[in-house]
Amino acid sequence: MKMNLQNLLKNSLRRSDFSSQLCTKPDFQKSVQVCVLGANTRLGTFTSFLAKQNPLISTLHLQGCFPIENMGNDLNFFDTRCRVRTYCGLEQSVSKAVKSADIVVILPTEGSKPDTPLGERVMKEGKRVSNIAAQCTVYAPRAVLVVCVPPVSVTTPLVAEVFKKTNFYHPGRIVGSAALAQVKANTLLGRFQGLDPSNCYVPMLGGPEIDLAVPLYSQAKPVEVFGKSGSMAITARFRGVKEEDFPKKLGNPNYIEDCPLAESYALNQLISTIASGICGDPHAFANVFVRCGAVDISKRIKPS
Repeated sequence: MKMNLQNLLKNSLRRSDFSSQLCTKPDFQKSVQVCVLGANTRLGTFTSFLAKQNPLISTLHLQGCFPIENMGNDLNFFDTRCRVRTYCGLEQSVSKAVKSADIVVILPTEGSKPDTPLGERVMKEGKRVSNIAAQCTVYAPRAVLVVCVPPVSVTTPLVAEVFKKTNFYHPGRIVGSAALAQVKANTLLGRFQGLDPSNCYVPMLGGPEIDLAVPLYSQAKPVEVFGKSGSMAITARFRGVKEEDFPKKLGNPNYIEDCPLAESYALNQLISTIASGICGDPHAFANVFVRCGAVDISKRIKPS
């Protein structure tokens, strides 16, 4: 009986189906390739600096309207496994940069003041964003596009409309960045409660910009903010408004916060979360702007 058990065990180990189960390749990948469009700006430089040190990124494609070869050579001296490739120009370089990229980050150009009207921003960046989206439909149709061009609530639907004309539109692959608002909300909660901000999380509703986002401090973790006065005070700080003026004044209209260091840090966190999800992490969640919907609240009044 003992010999039979040994022979049975040997035969089972030799079976091809048993060995194939042990040697099956995982259904997820181990690293991602990231493309940063607009790397010649301050925000692009800081984001590239942090992304080069990200262990989830194997290749970093940097595209800029001005030559950025020196920056790419500088980053390649980092002793990390991530390799940096640079592309200069707008028309042809975008198509080359986004090829084989799993995540494409669309950054804004420099030159706009923080208080530039939203209409002028859209007119300045709209054509560029539309051209980038059109090239992504051809050369990176299955990549995750992270739109960071303000106003994100306008440029993200613009990219989505370009993709809707093709067969590759997927609402989960076109996301607007709310990373700066998320990091700011978490930091204010940590400072208010005397906690480590990196361990705090604030659910958010509304749009991706500071003046549109609605942080739910009453549902925050690990400790929510109790009382109306506390929530009002911390929300006023989030919007950049004096506590005595809130909620009469909800925020600064047509104002985009110019803080490239904080935004690059927030973007690197968002890229890491998306990369973790692509690599198979089932607990990779992030607050992003995906869709906008209009609710008809008008009432039909019948003539008397």
